Amino acid sequence: MTKKRILLVEDDILLRMGLKSMIDMHGQYVVDDDVANGRDAVRSFRMKKQEIVLLDLRLPDISGVEVLQKIREIEPDAKVVVLTASDDNDFIFEALEHGANAYVLKGSNPEELFLAIAYAMEDDLFISPHLAKVIVRDYLLVNRQRKALPPMQNLTNREKEIVRLIIDGKKSKQIAESLFISIKTVDKHRSNILGKLGINSCNELRHGSLFLSEEDDDKH
Repeated sequence: MTKKRILLVEDDILLRMGLKSMIDMHGQYVVDDDVANGRDAVRSFRMKKQEIVLLDLRLPDISGVEVLQKIREIEPDAKVVVLTASDDNDFIFEALEHGANAYVLKGSNPEELFLAIAYAMEDDLFISPHLAKVIVRDYLLVNRQRKALPPMQNLTNREKEIVRLIIDGKKSKQIAESLFISIKTVDKHRSNILGKLGINSCNELRHGSLFLSEEDDDKH
């Protein structure tokens, strides 16, 4: 049986050598190339098109997500397993949105890594159990916060516009420029919104993922 070739992208030399040894001993795979930065990873993949890419997200030159994007441009069907120390939801979702087949935490046992590779080869999604717990926990927290927030029927159309922009992370100056109103007017609207919704800060809008109901959206 022909062994599947792996491109290993990891800047920590000790971890990279440890992973290479573990993979080569497994029997089904062989590390075709191992590199320490993103540019070398893209160069290697463009030349050799390895079947599997084990990719660290934090690299010294360009981000792992950028490497992932470039690999997808070269070969849309490439199997990419993200291997990282980060359990931050933003990192997880960004990697998955750009086509990662699996997301594995560094330090996971070898069985988990090889299971992730096997899932990737079958075009199935794999996320480390610890990360799955984090995602579900955070989702449930946000969902509870959203349900706890009061309805928005009492807001004016202008206030609802501003709420949408606040949720998108816009600052008062950006909101003012977007709506062609003064910063002072934006701040007045912010104050009115907080009062009507009975919340203490605009962060509660962002972190609570407050969205307009379908009925509200239909009015625009």
